[in-house]
Amino acid sequence: MSPSVPDANEVISEPKIAPTMRLTRTGLIASLTSMVVAGLAVYSLFPSSVGGPPLPVEVTLGNEPVVTTSGNGAMVTEVVIVKNASDHEIPKLTIDINGQYLMIQGAPLKVGETLTMPQSIFTDKRSSQRFNPVKYDVEDVVVTGQLPSGARGVSKFEFVE
Repeated sequence: MSPSVPDANEVISEPKIAPTMRLTRTGLIASLTSMVVAGLAVYSLFPSSVGGPPLPVEVTLGNEPVVTTSGNGAMVTEVVIVKNASDHEIPKLTIDINGQYLMIQGAPLKVGETLTMPQSIFTDKRSSQRFNPVKYDVEDVVVTGQLPSGARGVSKFEFVE
């Protein structure tokens, strides 16, 4: 017997190799972007659950005399009053009005200390615009600070009339 010679009409099939998957640069950028967008979407849907342990502070609103910038006397104005209700000082204290106006306190809040801040000194997070207590009502105040464990404590106080 002689070796078989393929017929001219016979199709020779080559072994099939499975295609390999490749990730292009565009695909990589798209997948990373979608992961970031998904994370931000979850955060925007559930911001209070992402906050952290509660910060032991008391927050009230009121009208109190505050020393003027010139130092000549005091003027009664709308204020945010934050009291440290814990047995430790609270460093890295930030106070946020209506989720938009922010004030960062440089010095730690001592044990039992009360911090009285005029509402008009809170500035917009995205610009230098100040909070106007005559034009806007305070709906909520969020206070954050560092706990003794090193974790960030967050407490939200709502003021609905």
